[in-house]
Amino acid sequence: MKCAFAVCLFTFVLLEAICCEGCWKEERDALLAFNSPFQYPFSWTGPDCCEWENVECNSSTGRVAKLYLWERWNYWQPNDTKLYINYSDFVVFKDLKELHLSWNGISGCVGNAALLENLEVLDLSHGNLDNPASILSCLDGFSSLKSLYLRDINWFDNSLFKFNTSSLINGLSSSLRNLEILDLSLNNFNDFHNLSNLEYLILDGNSNLKNEVFRSIGELTSLKILSLSRCDINGTLPPVDWFKLRKLEELYLSDNKFKGRLPLSFVNMTSLRSLEISYNHFIGNFDSNIASLTSLEYFGFEENQFEIPISFNPFANHSKLKFIHGEGNKIIFDSQHILQTWIPKFQLKELTLSSTTEANSLPLPKFLLYQNSLTRLDFSSWKLKGDFPHWLLENNTQMTEFLVRNCSFTGTFQLPLHPLPKIQTIDVSENIIIGQIPKDNMSLIYPNLNFLNMSRNQIQGSIPHEFGQIHSLYHLDLSDNQLSGKIPGNIFGVEHQLNFLKLSNNKLEGSILTIPNGLETLLLNNNGFTGRIPKNIFNTSIISLDISNNHLVGKISSLIKNLSRLEELYLSNNHFEGSIPLELGELEDLIYLDLSQNNFFGLVPAFTNSSVKFIHLNNNHFNGLSKGMFNRNSSLVMLDLSYNEISNNLQDLTQNLSSKWMNFLILKGNHFTGDIPKQICQLIDLNILDLSHNNLSGFIPNCLGKMPFENKYPKKFLKIFFGWSNQDPFDSTILNAFTTQLPNVQEKANFTSKKRTDIYMASILVYMSAIDLSHNKLKGNIPFELGNMTKLRALNLSHNDLTGKIPTTFSHLVQIESLDLSFNMLNGQIPPQLDSLTSLEVFSLAHNNLSGSTPEWKGQFSTFDESSYEGNPFLCGPPLTKSCNTPPTIVPNDSNTNRDDDCLVDMFIFCVSFVVSYTSTLLVIAVTLYINPYWRQAWFYYMELMSMNCYYFIMDNLSKFLKLKICNIY
Repeated sequence: MKCAFAVCLFTFVLLEAICCEGCWKEERDALLAFNSPFQYPFSWTGPDCCEWENVECNSSTGRVAKLYLWERWNYWQPNDTKLYINYSDFVVFKDLKELHLSWNGISGCVGNAALLENLEVLDLSHGNLDNPASILSCLDGFSSLKSLYLRDINWFDNSLFKFNTSSLINGLSSSLRNLEILDLSLNNFNDFHNLSNLEYLILDGNSNLKNEVFRSIGELTSLKILSLSRCDINGTLPPVDWFKLRKLEELYLSDNKFKGRLPLSFVNMTSLRSLEISYNHFIGNFDSNIASLTSLEYFGFEENQFEIPISFNPFANHSKLKFIHGEGNKIIFDSQHILQTWIPKFQLKELTLSSTTEANSLPLPKFLLYQNSLTRLDFSSWKLKGDFPHWLLENNTQMTEFLVRNCSFTGTFQLPLHPLPKIQTIDVSENIIIGQIPKDNMSLIYPNLNFLNMSRNQIQGSIPHEFGQIHSLYHLDLSDNQLSGKIPGNIFGVEHQLNFLKLSNNKLEGSILTIPNGLETLLLNNNGFTGRIPKNIFNTSIISLDISNNHLVGKISSLIKNLSRLEELYLSNNHFEGSIPLELGELEDLIYLDLSQNNFFGLVPAFTNSSVKFIHLNNNHFNGLSKGMFNRNSSLVMLDLSYNEISNNLQDLTQNLSSKWMNFLILKGNHFTGDIPKQICQLIDLNILDLSHNNLSGFIPNCLGKMPFENKYPKKFLKIFFGWSNQDPFDSTILNAFTTQLPNVQEKANFTSKKRTDIYMASILVYMSAIDLSHNKLKGNIPFELGNMTKLRALNLSHNDLTGKIPTTFSHLVQIESLDLSFNMLNGQIPPQLDSLTSLEVFSLAHNNLSGSTPEWKGQFSTFDESSYEGNPFLCGPPLTKSCNTPPTIVPNDSNTNRDDDCLVDMFIFCVSFVVSYTSTLLVIAVTLYINPYWRQAWFYYMELMSMNCYYFIMDNLSKFLKLKICNIY
């Protein structure tokens, strides 16, 4: 009885320690003690430490089993401040199996690691270890350790690290005999020999790795997972001892620079379940080296140059294949397709093969007839023939994504015969689908549809009422079709979150559409909508609204202030009118504004509280600017006010523009007056400056020549155009993937270069650099500093009153493609140094007072005809017909000429007639010039031009005139 009582008492005390306190008291105290050395302590409160954040306990014993002490110390601590982890502090945790200490800047370890006898997982990633010896001191004694994570170790002495890589690997292999998982990503390892017991080796992001690293691949005979992604390894994948890796189940080689074919030695990796080789430069067909990997479940080969046969015959013997991801390769027609249809042994879950093809048309792969477990299907951009494959949706009831963009499918879009409750995404855009959208049962067939894209087809009729009953729909794109009529008043619903509305060029007829909660994208652009914008739009939470390229009318209501989440507003190319409400410029989240090609008038509103980056107000009737349009912290990138009636002084605008972001300033076709202010030179990131067709006067600022007119970071601005503000602007992989998804970026600008006006889209716009100051009243000499803009591609100073000589520094404009200095009063010779401008495509010096010979007729200058030099009477040389070697004209001096023979008119009659005619002419000219200001301006311009021509004519031919006998008519 006494023994039984003692046992019961002990059990009671033990249960009280575990249950009443919530966890072991000594472990709870130890955890609280951890907060003192950490700069960012945990919010550990409550009696049960097993319920604290980043703490997990053994459910049986109640002891701490896992500790996640991430980023508790200041990782960016000074180099002389080091954090050393003492293993003795963790001895109290008897059941501790996982210890995660990453992002703490750990410099070393002290204490006896052997006391942590149950520890299986240790994470010391993102540390500040002094040298390889430091890491060995942290690992010595861990007899039970199975997983070790040493990602991105910030070695203070990198040179020492490189020299001791082998010793470190040897130390790991000798001290950690039970190690199964080793993560050495984001370091500089170039060797991993003597790790034959490892099952998982992760070396992602080791930029120091070379192709030679595969020489010891055969030693890793126990490997199950090998990952060498993002290592920048180039060259061919060597045909080394891959056949020895018979246990390898997963191989990751993506995001390198491999090229050529896959090695034949791949065939013996018969246990391989997952193969990822995307984003390389592999070529060739899928022959025996893939056909023999019959254990494959996942195969990823995106963005290579593989040729994939339409028959899919190389996969005929695969029975376990479930995932194929191969976007960005080439689909080819192979003769195997015409043979008897083979029945696949596999049932795919995901098949994503958005790729290109050189064939005029391809048949739909026949093996798809036998697939009924697909959840994702994407073969966009294939040139498939035939009607839309509705049976694919009907056969695969588990489908969640169905993408067949740009596949040349014909016929009508029909609904499946039974509901597909799991379908979330459907993209059938850029096909040749005709007819009307089904009006009945869409919400029953697709009750959980999120994304529907039917753009760029030939769909007619109205928008079905059923769309309003699909409550999960957030993206609807019906743009570039033949829809028509008015925009239904209830299309926006009530208090719905419409994040992107694009309604353009449709012909909607009497349709009623109720947009459910959560709709973020509605694209109806490039159709034929008429009428006004429904008023209830101002009761929604729209983020982006695009109703451009239609025939819509009306005004913008001041209720637009209610759209507090509005980021993008597209109203271009309609018939809107009236003034712009001031409330539009006060929308804080507004990023993109396009009101171009309408009938708006009045003042351009101020945007002092807005985050707007792109403003397009061109081709309207605005006549002025609001005061203080922008604040100095503005992030404006593009401002296009061209072809309006704005008559402000240019300084009113430029004094408020920020110099940090401004890249494109287009103000042509207005009535801006005054000088070009020097403040414009503070816009150091300016890429395009167009002030043409205004009333600007004064001199060209010399400081323009100190501006680079070069976009040093084009990918950064492409990222801004695409709206990826949270991504790495220099990540080409992300950028290329994104531009592929959105081939038609909205951002664009009209600019006149090479004597034609082009629309520059975003992908080209960021590389364009140009200045256009033509059709103004600028005077004085051309600043020689303009020759310093070596990255400039177009310069137009034509139709001004510029004088002086052409600067010889223009020979430094090595990238110039269009140079127009015509219709000025330039004089002197054409600098012969200009013949070094090998990129010139358009060159015009017409209608000036230039003299001497034209540039040597060779290279690019041999492509310019007479029109480049016309209107310069004293120029000679090819391509002009006037030769520079014409002999001088000799005028005979006849002393016996009778003066009476030279004056054959009666002097009295002549004088009377002359006075009457002269007076009448002056009166007519005076009245005409008084009535017509345009002719008055032209008169004085040509009178000045004629006087200058006479002056140079007299100066160059004075000796000839002295020999002529002048008849004195007075």
